[in-house]
Amino acid sequence: MKYDEILGGEFDCACGRRHEVPVRRVVYSEDALGAVGEVLGDVAAGRRVAVIADMRTWAVAGEECFRLLEEAGWRATHVIVPDTEHGGPVCDDATFARLKKRVGPVEVILAVGCGVINDLSKWLAFERQIPYAVVGTAATMNGFAAANIAATLDGVKTVLFARAPVAVFAVPSIIRQAPYELTTAGLGDVIAKPISTADWMMNHKFCGEYFCRYCSEMINDLEPAYFDNPQAIKSGEPEAIAALFNALVWSGIAMTVVGTSAPASGGEHMLSHTLDMMSSVDGAGHDLHGRQVGLGTIFSCALYERIAAIERPECVEMPGDIDGAFWGSLAANVGAQYEAKKELMQTIRRQAADGKVWEGFRDMCRNNVRPTGQVKDCLRLAGAASTFADIGCSRRRLRGAVLHMHEIRTRPTVVDLAWMSGILPGAADDIIDRWLAD
Repeated sequence: MKYDEILGGEFDCACGRRHEVPVRRVVYSEDALGAVGEVLGDVAAGRRVAVIADMRTWAVAGEECFRLLEEAGWRATHVIVPDTEHGGPVCDDATFARLKKRVGPVEVILAVGCGVINDLSKWLAFERQIPYAVVGTAATMNGFAAANIAATLDGVKTVLFARAPVAVFAVPSIIRQAPYELTTAGLGDVIAKPISTADWMMNHKFCGEYFCRYCSEMINDLEPAYFDNPQAIKSGEPEAIAALFNALVWSGIAMTVVGTSAPASGGEHMLSHTLDMMSSVDGAGHDLHGRQVGLGTIFSCALYERIAAIERPECVEMPGDIDGAFWGSLAANVGAQYEAKKELMQTIRRQAADGKVWEGFRDMCRNNVRPTGQVKDCLRLAGAASTFADIGCSRRRLRGAVLHMHEIRTRPTVVDLAWMSGILPGAADDIIDRWLAD
């Protein structure tokens, strides 16, 4: 089955489930903006639309979308989400509350931008039970076609589940001309896929979590264009940038199809989320999500290599509680997440004690996780972030994130397994100095 053939339809999968793909169109062409009105017309008969952007994406594509929609007879309004004192807009409960007040009655929402703008628009459309579409302005993250939202609620990075867009639009020349750090963030986000797949398979083997091989392999054919040729990303070659953008889109579709973030988010994402949460506590800045995820992927690969070398694990007790002093005002919320994971970790402990199960897991590690050096070289040769200095982070701050990122989610990842198998906290310094320092 060709992947484009599943758009807007349903199909029976070898995993035993019938999958639905709510994304109807993916338009990556120089005339993509001209197709927006026609596609939205299929879901909004009254032709009332709100265009949501930030000040940069409004200038790049939002104003043109607004003009084309008005010329086509749409009753269009627009909202510019403001920057924060630390940089661009954020996707949190306070920003969302303000956005709701500014968007009047409409039938469809058009997001023009990337992570935050896409997530806020998706969130608002879901709450109002109306469709939305997105015009991507950079190949920077895998959430374009995903149903999930990365939001901060009460200071804690949280995954919310909503609905995917009806369509994703992008103009190749706009994507190629985007600030290069955004493109490197996209590379960091999509390069995480082997780790997120391994974590998904880990939870499948140890905890019985649902797993779909079709969705786990959805972007495999696209990977060589950027993973094996990172210099092509750096030089902006059209085919490589197109492959990266499409990999990000289809990674999001995979998450939408299975109803979880598992196909594209595992332990590697925890480093980025933790750094963001630390910033909300102490006010320090942080880098782009995908650039931080790239470092998390390097670190997680190194953990998997060490885990795969263990013939029979001698599981140790996980820390009984979180480090409340580290988390400060977020301690109560983080503690609730950590507490909810303990039962699953006991299940993993029991399964890991079975020699046959453990050996099957080691085989999975060796067959699916890329070598740490290969991942680092890809990011480095592409000019992406591959050291803590690249993301403007001190070694001490990164070490703090590494030693606390297992506390923030209920779903186990390789980071939790590394603690349970005794690799962490002891190996943290060696991995940081070997793989994440200059």
